[in-house]
Amino acid sequence: MERIIELQNVWKTYFLGEIKLEVLKGVTLEVEKQDFALILGPSGSGKSTLLNMVSCLDVPTSGKIILEGKDVSKLSEDDLAVVRGKKIGFVFQQFNLLTHLTALENVIIPTIFQGTPKEERERRAKDLLVSVGLEKRVNHRPAELSGGERQRVAIARSLANNPEIIVADEPTGNVDSKTGQVIMDILKDLNKEGRTVIVVTHDTDLQRFANKVVKIKDGEIDDR
Repeated sequence: MERIIELQNVWKTYFLGEIKLEVLKGVTLEVEKQDFALILGPSGSGKSTLLNMVSCLDVPTSGKIILEGKDVSKLSEDDLAVVRGKKIGFVFQQFNLLTHLTALENVIIPTIFQGTPKEERERRAKDLLVSVGLEKRVNHRPAELSGGERQRVAIARSLANNPEIIVADEPTGNVDSKTGQVIMDILKDLNKEGRTVIVVTHDTDLQRFANKVVKIKDGEIDDR
């Protein structure tokens, strides 16, 4: 298989006044196309910072991040935003839906930034909401939806620009176990359709969905 994301000796250091905080310490990993990869670690392990690296939300203090053969570790924030908009769809634990917009309007938003024609973006948004079982919730606002329904809207939104990579940050963290199973089944189906899926979680039970598990502890890959 072809590599889609590669981290080479990635370090991420923050400075809090005179205090030096090394969050990632020489992390090296590879994610291949069509992997379902799980980044697993407890709170404070560095997994959220690692998520920021693999999803081009941030750049490393040192080391390289290779996305589809291109080194993106030195790109400007504007250039990173372009890469994210075209290549990566995001699903967040807190859903990050705009409360004053309907489900349909929330899904449409990413396509506006990509300049998709109005008719096409509305058609695509409706199709995506149908695909996650929300055809009867298209015109509902987030406050009118359950936690699981909000997460499915978020998944539909992540697909709006047809990205190759879906990154999900604790996607089952704010839903019950039954709904969490539904969410993971949707992500697994997207993976079977050919998308690369990367899930960041502390939940060891989710390992059964992945073909690749990366364990992180104290900012380092835990190979044990």
